[in-house]
Amino acid sequence: MKKIASVLFTVIVAASIVFAQQSPSKLLRVSPYASVTQTIGIAEATITYHRPGVKGREIWNKLVPFGQVWRAGANNATVFSFSEDVQINGTTLKAGKYSFFVIPNETEWTVIFNSFADQWGAYTYDSTKNVLSFTVKPEQAPHEEWLSYSFSELGVSSAKVSLRWEKVAIPFVINTNTVDNVTKLENSYKMQAAQQAALLARFSLDSKSDYEGGLKSIDRALALNPSWGYLSVKAQLYAAMEKFVDAVKTGEQAIETGKKSGANTSSFETMVADWKTKLPAKGKKK
Repeated sequence: MKKIASVLFTVIVAASIVFAQQSPSKLLRVSPYASVTQTIGIAEATITYHRPGVKGREIWNKLVPFGQVWRAGANNATVFSFSEDVQINGTTLKAGKYSFFVIPNETEWTVIFNSFADQWGAYTYDSTKNVLSFTVKPEQAPHEEWLSYSFSELGVSSAKVSLRWEKVAIPFVINTNTVDNVTKLENSYKMQAAQQAALLARFSLDSKSDYEGGLKSIDRALALNPSWGYLSVKAQLYAAMEKFVDAVKTGEQAIETGKKSGANTSSFETMVADWKTKLPAKGKKK
């Protein structure tokens, strides 16, 4: 008997784990799963939630009591996720995921973003993890049978979010710093392009082939990112071509740049010192 009970317990635990690991979108729910995504500038905002229906019930201060924290949906807590930093009601939210709650009242609702994103309903809601809260006046709206979230009034750096259910709408605005985001993206592309060009130059150096092509590649990298590391590669290419005057000159530039950035240039300095012993006599350039 004990053995059978043990087996049953193991089966139940295993089934519970499998069930818990299922994606919310793949589970049958009375309040179905939904998600909506909007790109604002280059930032992506996604809301994942479950949609309860009105079904003839009295909602406000009945099914959803006033003055109590509500998951603003059904089942799992509603989650907002942002690919970039955003600003809501004057407060910056870092890129990431946040659970979303509201406290409804007759004339004013409190909107809450909480750092504990993956939780069931509001049963483990912890106000100490709130990262943002503010108040919004509810608006009258046409009847919405199934709770929904939507984006509207889209601009290059902002969009209005609306939570709607029954005849109530709760709107607020998400802002993004599109200029800063585009600049970061552009700088990221430049860094990637510089790294790829430098890899080509490094390949020329390591394979002892096409040094002229390697110089062209490292010049492209330096145009995007004049780092001491890229200057050292250029100096080594000159040395491999036995152009020691250019190698020493570029090497000294690399050392100066490296020291300004706090890099350890000691081993490279030894390399440059060796090149200096190979410099031609004055008046002859090699």
